[in-house]
Amino acid sequence: MRKNASTNPRNRQRSRLLAAAVLLAAAVAPPPAAACGYENPSDLALGLLNWVFPKALHVRTSVWQAEKTGILPPRPASPAKDIFGSGFRRAATSMNELAARMNAAPATGNRPSFSVVLIPAVMWTTYTPTTEGYFVRVHGDGPAKGDIVIVTDEKVVRALVDGWFDAAAAESHGLVRFYGTAESQERVRAVLAALPAGTSRGPLLSEAHQ
Repeated sequence: MRKNASTNPRNRQRSRLLAAAVLLAAAVAPPPAAACGYENPSDLALGLLNWVFPKALHVRTSVWQAEKTGILPPRPASPAKDIFGSGFRRAATSMNELAARMNAAPATGNRPSFSVVLIPAVMWTTYTPTTEGYFVRVHGDGPAKGDIVIVTDEKVVRALVDGWFDAAAAESHGLVRFYGTAESQERVRAVLAALPAGTSRGPLLSEAHQ
């Protein structure tokens, strides 16, 4: 789970191509509520993401398995079409509430900046540390330069915010994947590990702490 992403020229080229693809998609995108794929997820965007961040799409398989085993809430048998942007609004709320939880946690030294991309929508959110806590930019164009990247699903972020399980347990079950240098990854893990305990206790949390 904790393999480091190489910082060689090939990966830098991949990052540039991803940024170009994201900008191109944004230029022809519908209004913001659907622009990142909550109404029409893009196979092209997912393919590019998986190329730049190898095995990123393994998160989808882990989420499906977690839904089947009850670790995460099951998906509806016949999901309603998201025609009013409710999926985007729900995701934006989860990403902002994650920042609020981190800001309420004890300080862990110099907090790192990082970016989270939600799949399958390929929605980017950046978290930038300030003197008053993390500044959140939801629905960004991509990761900020030098950021650790976390690939996950909105349902996983919501479970972290609600205290169903902790970040270490989520990673051990493949529900989040980290990309970047080993040192920076550990700094982000430390921030997530300091999240205040939630009131809800899901099966994964209990399993992780046996």
